[in-house]
Amino acid sequence: MLACGMRGWLERAGAGSWWRGRGGVRSGWRAAMFVALTVVLVVASAYAVPRALLRAFSAHGQLSPGFITINELVVLLPVTTATAIMAWLEGRSFFSCGLGGARRLRRLMHGVLAGFALLILLTLLLVATGHAALAWGGLGPGAVLGFAVAWGVASLLTGLAEELALRGYLLQALQRGLGFWPALSVTSLAFGALHISNTGEGVIGVASATMGGAILALGVRGTGSLWWSIGLHSAWDYAENFLAGTPDSGQLCAGTLLRMSPLGPSWASGGPTGPEGSVFALALLAAGLALAWHAFKDEEI
Repeated sequence: MLACGMRGWLERAGAGSWWRGRGGVRSGWRAAMFVALTVVLVVASAYAVPRALLRAFSAHGQLSPGFITINELVVLLPVTTATAIMAWLEGRSFFSCGLGGARRLRRLMHGVLAGFALLILLTLLLVATGHAALAWGGLGPGAVLGFAVAWGVASLLTGLAEELALRGYLLQALQRGLGFWPALSVTSLAFGALHISNTGEGVIGVASATMGGAILALGVRGTGSLWWSIGLHSAWDYAENFLAGTPDSGQLCAGTLLRMSPLGPSWASGGPTGPEGSVFALALLAAGLALAWHAFKDEEI
């Protein structure tokens, strides 16, 4: 009886206080509840993962697809749970938080194409200007196939976890209270801030992540779902980690098709941060942001 009574609780109107308004619990408090619930569940999930399991997937200081898969599951499962709880407290479906709607596969694949295009173009710019060199990653034919699939799984989980966490329920709640553009700003700045703790991360890399977050939020606005943004995010990571074999936020990746080495000053090559730490990434993402704004500035298309 208590559980049934709690469904839709957030939507029940109040008397117009700091906590409740005519639309129920205010959007800012809903966003805060989601963040707090997510943090608690992520911490609990991280403590539940055996250290031996993480060590088993470590690759001598490099990022492996197995290690990333475990890390992203530690985030994805709590975020999914927090999203489901908040949606239930609002009396609506979990899938209404960005995972429902029509043409999901089509939007996912369009995002994948956009993500590949951005990262491949950035790689070519760095190589053409002499700020990076590409070499074969050293894998045999069988290993290439195995790592291609493993990195695909890891990259998709990364896109799902991070997009659901920042541009799913949280973006919706902030948008209802503040409007879309402030919500875009808050979630994009949060996305950039989350990169600060990465090994070797620099100012340019954080700025690139923030700009990328704005592009992803615009994709949610324009398509009415998370799938385009999940596709772009996943493909960027896949192309960066497996296809090009670049450093990823300060760490090398294990089992890559190619191996890209930065050349010259870090501000141009990205250095240990990876290509997103380069001014070329800023310029390319600025162009991508302008294109995304033009395509997605209006409501769902």
